[in-house]
Amino acid sequence: MTHLFLDTEWADAAGEQLVSLALLSEDGTHRFYAEIDPLPTPTTLFVRTVVYPLLQRGDAALAAPQLTRRLRMFLAAVPAPRCVMFDAVNDVVLLRLALAGFGLCDTGLGPVVQIEEVLLARLDIRDAIETYFECHSDARQRRHHAGVDADALRRAFHAVHFGD
Repeated sequence: MTHLFLDTEWADAAGEQLVSLALLSEDGTHRFYAEIDPLPTPTTLFVRTVVYPLLQRGDAALAAPQLTRRLRMFLAAVPAPRCVMFDAVNDVVLLRLALAGFGLCDTGLGPVVQIEEVLLARLDIRDAIETYFECHSDARQRRHHAGVDADALRRAFHAVHFGD
């Protein structure tokens, strides 16, 4: 089974407007990162002052249909079965939205790929994430970048399950 660690960032307090999405395989060989273009407005103050300054933009900035197409292509290239692990329910809700094509016409968006979803909402995982950020100042400075947070979740999972 291929384990993928998911993190997203969102623009609104309700967590309904995707900003960025990252998936990272357990061994780090499969990586997906994308940001929605255009960025949602309005946003919360936290998003404007913390999340948006961390965004990569450039090739990572994709219109909704492009984001869905690339996400589906990425998942199709990952060996099945695919298990997506996440630590916040909003993450998987936004992943589902992106996979479904953001409510747009599905024509040309690529095949829908089956995934298994696993919520890692355990205190030992949360504690391991905090420990990771405490011990890695470079990652701590970029916390709330979806790619950095997905990697922190991956490392926390390894620390809890394998003692890494």
